[in-house]
Amino acid sequence: MNDMQIAYKVAAIAVRQRFAEQHPEDLAVLNRLLLGDVAVFCGSFDRVEDILSCLKVPVVMNPKLKKISAQIIFVNCSSSYEEAKVVWLRDYVKNGKWLVSSDWALGHFIARAFPNTVGWNHRLTGDEVISVEPSLDSLWSEVVVLGAEPQWWLEASSHAIEVLDPQKVRIEAVSHELLVKYNAPVVAVSFNWGKGHVFHVISHFWCKRSRSPSARHQGSCTDFLKAGMRLSDEGVEKVLRDAGIEANTLNFAQLQSAATSTELVAQLCVRAISRRHTPVSA
Repeated sequence: MNDMQIAYKVAAIAVRQRFAEQHPEDLAVLNRLLLGDVAVFCGSFDRVEDILSCLKVPVVMNPKLKKISAQIIFVNCSSSYEEAKVVWLRDYVKNGKWLVSSDWALGHFIARAFPNTVGWNHRLTGDEVISVEPSLDSLWSEVVVLGAEPQWWLEASSHAIEVLDPQKVRIEAVSHELLVKYNAPVVAVSFNWGKGHVFHVISHFWCKRSRSPSARHQGSCTDFLKAGMRLSDEGVEKVLRDAGIEANTLNFAQLQSAATSTELVAQLCVRAISRRHTPVSA
């Protein structure tokens, strides 16, 4: 098991512990999830199902379209999607479900299913790690550490996001580095579609690496558990014990990267199931 695999294991335990201490009602939602509530479609790239597995969320993989009963569907990054799937899932969302996608799904799926919302600006990123600035009331807002921005790994050739309808689309997070390098600062977006909701993020939920640009990022993962997750001392000890690691097994940046995407996946599941999202202005 490499460092990032360990980081995701720890991050899932930490997210559950954070919910237990700060939002027990959200943990109750996660614990009530049944097989069939969450579905995932495999892609050529990304593996959001691995994060869901770490969170102990039961998942139906590649369900037959007419048999889907999930409240939230994750569509992994891929280079192509069948037209029937695009059309069927568009209508599924319109009728009140949630759809979450990553990277190449932007142009190959989202732009086709939900026209005139967001699209690919035809700029490709490099294989790099960028710092992210979440919106103040984003799904990440409770795990942001001032002075140590979240790190997000970009796959080589990630598709930069262009917002086509700023009145309908909400920008969830941006990156100054993306703005400077690709004139496309958007990291994540969301929008309503009919009675449902769509969330898209650049690159992958499963990050393959992180970076440590500052002394704080190079410090112990327990600093992020305290400053980022805001866990109690007892909670930090429980996370380390349940994960079977020492405090120096991971650094701040590694856990921060894994926890950022894990927190997002967990929050999306909770909000989709409980339907507690704030509608985007039309």
